[in-house]
Amino acid sequence: MFTAANIALVNPQISVLVLEAASQPLQKVRISGGGRCNLTHHCFDAAILLSHYPRGSKELRGLFHRFQPEHTIAWFAKQGLHTKTEADRRMFPVSDDSNDVIQTLLKTARKGNITLATGVRTQQITKHTDGHFELLTQDPEHGTQTLTSQCLMLATGYSPSGWQFARALGHTVNSPVPSLFPFKVTSSPLKGLQGISLPRVSGQLSFEGDKKSTITAEGAFLITHQGVSGPLIYRLSAWGAPKLSEHQYQATLKLDFLPDWTDEALKAKFLECQETDWAKKQMKNTRFENIPHRLWEQLLVQSGIDIEGRADTTSRKRLQNQLVDSLKRLQLSVNGRSPSKEEFVSCGGVLRKDIDFSSMQSKQCPGLFFAGEIIDIDGLTGGFNFQACWSAGWVAAQSLAQNTFL
Repeated sequence: MFTAANIALVNPQISVLVLEAASQPLQKVRISGGGRCNLTHHCFDAAILLSHYPRGSKELRGLFHRFQPEHTIAWFAKQGLHTKTEADRRMFPVSDDSNDVIQTLLKTARKGNITLATGVRTQQITKHTDGHFELLTQDPEHGTQTLTSQCLMLATGYSPSGWQFARALGHTVNSPVPSLFPFKVTSSPLKGLQGISLPRVSGQLSFEGDKKSTITAEGAFLITHQGVSGPLIYRLSAWGAPKLSEHQYQATLKLDFLPDWTDEALKAKFLECQETDWAKKQMKNTRFENIPHRLWEQLLVQSGIDIEGRADTTSRKRLQNQLVDSLKRLQLSVNGRSPSKEEFVSCGGVLRKDIDFSSMQSKQCPGLFFAGEIIDIDGLTGGFNFQACWSAGWVAAQSLAQNTFL
């Protein structure tokens, strides 16, 4: 729809047909961001922006040079939709209503020769020797139809049918796997602490028998009923998506609750506290940094420290070794992934090397274009996946509207 809308703005005479299998268009936009639509991220530095894409950053560099978040904000504003930036730099419509994004796209598309056909399922796509595409479609109103077109865009998102069409038209597809999901941890020293969160934790993900595939990240951390979640876990799941799938979501997660402290500095500080601030207190009544109290108690127990005992009689060895180890290297066994509202993002899709990112046209099949999650590009949560879609759709529209691909 974004591509169609931009074609309408550049060359309203071009006839465009948008085939939508659902009864209503843009449903992914509607449900995103809890119904508010996190349509981009307030980041105009290309290097920082690209660091949020586990796959596709090289190709996105050129796209972002032409159309990045700043352009997205300006584009929607020009069409009458104004945005706001939240504390975490995610951007939403001022109205907090994703329907306003949908109506803006539909209204802009109506400025051109755009037809939207909903409830239409494409069953087969064929490329003929004379260069045109033939589509076999099915819908309740017209039954089976054959449509032809000079050019075709596949923007089918996380859809097996889209990848099937891409394969039939000569493309290779990396088998898609989920990205951006919480971890299940059924046996955990953090059990019973659901709801506790920390603003910054460092995590390291590793896999048995695969020492070269260690993945590290930092971010806010949340303990859930089923395991662990939060931006830290989403980042680890995104960067580790292929390996996690390969290892059937079995991995080891090491957590560092105090990434700014070295072991040596912690040991020295604990000895100082034991002799001063904590001296006459029971260990359960002590606290350190921003560690939530219930988590601190659990880490003391995990370290073999008597939480009822006084600090000045607590074993220095346990403070210096076990407690430091629990704070810096708490180990969890990941044994699955939990369902997530973010999990409509996938890792995998049409190979990037088979697409000309200056136009979004296929290198294998002239006249065929791609945009969105059908391509092997994915970003972290926070508006980055939408931005990749807007950028690819805008570049494709410029090429299609001006016939620069011919």
